[in-house]
Amino acid sequence: MPTRPSPTLPPGVTERRATWDDLDAVAALLAEASRARIGAVTVRREDLRLRWLGLASLEAVVLLENESCPPKLLAYSAEDVLEDPHSGTIELHVDGQVHPAHTGRGAATYLLDRAAATAHDAAVDRGRSEATLRTTLVDGDAGARAFFEHRGFACVRYLLDLRLDLHAHPPAPIWPGRVDVRPFDPSSDVERVWQVHQAAFADVPTSLPLTVDDFRASRLDGARGIDPALSLLAEENGEVVGLALCRAGAPGAPEDGWIRDLGVVPAHRRRGVGMALLRATFGLFRAQELTGVALEVDDVTLDGAVALYRRAGMRIVRRTDVLERSLPVVTA
Repeated sequence: MPTRPSPTLPPGVTERRATWDDLDAVAALLAEASRARIGAVTVRREDLRLRWLGLASLEAVVLLENESCPPKLLAYSAEDVLEDPHSGTIELHVDGQVHPAHTGRGAATYLLDRAAATAHDAAVDRGRSEATLRTTLVDGDAGARAFFEHRGFACVRYLLDLRLDLHAHPPAPIWPGRVDVRPFDPSSDVERVWQVHQAAFADVPTSLPLTVDDFRASRLDGARGIDPALSLLAEENGEVVGLALCRAGAPGAPEDGWIRDLGVVPAHRRRGVGMALLRATFGLFRAQELTGVALEVDDVTLDGAVALYRRAGMRIVRRTDVLERSLPVVTA
């Protein structure tokens, strides 16, 4: 019979809820951990602020402190409880970090047990017999990976940030057969491009189907929408067979071009259309005096589409592993 997790605070440690006044201190903790891990800071204060804004409330953010052992703030955790709208599964994403000066003292174990207890209670409240705990590891943190694997977590997918410098002219695209390229025209192409987008990503395990209205809202509207003038469609005999939906300005890098989506419909893959679209996009970005190319890949296998981007000269600049563990729930 499974039992409810029972978190126990390490000796001398106190817990409290965060406030917005704690934002700078938590950002500094994350910066110290990142420097200790890879020698650079990868999470900005603004990234953390947006993360907190996406939570139901700051009640989900927990700080661990120790008055007698500097630095005072020794660990941080944010818990985000979600219910899958299709399966009803309770999912809890926990985002935590222990200050590098305080590792190995029980803080991480406490925060993980606390998250498991939160997930357990949320599942019981909704009459579920199981919950899923999820967390992410950045920059290939081997120590953290061993910690989570020892506690039953397994990696389910990888989020990769890739980049290419555009200091030199990229190779010209080589289009196969009768394939040609043209810019995306939002006045007439939206529905056709939506259909191609759905076909191109239908076999991606992490991709969700979009209605045409969802596609328009997520790709064309708002500050993070694509720029049609920087987005290309590959056509053969009047049929759109591939797309590259792009804009100027990548997250954290306004000088880069951002490839939001690059896809080829299944019947036209392995012909070189994807590589030609990439090279045409690189050339378009450089003509607009953008200094680099950036994109993100959500990959289950850690190869798949990544092989194409590497052949095009792109490199992985950040890797995030998504880890999960199923949690049996005690029900009355």
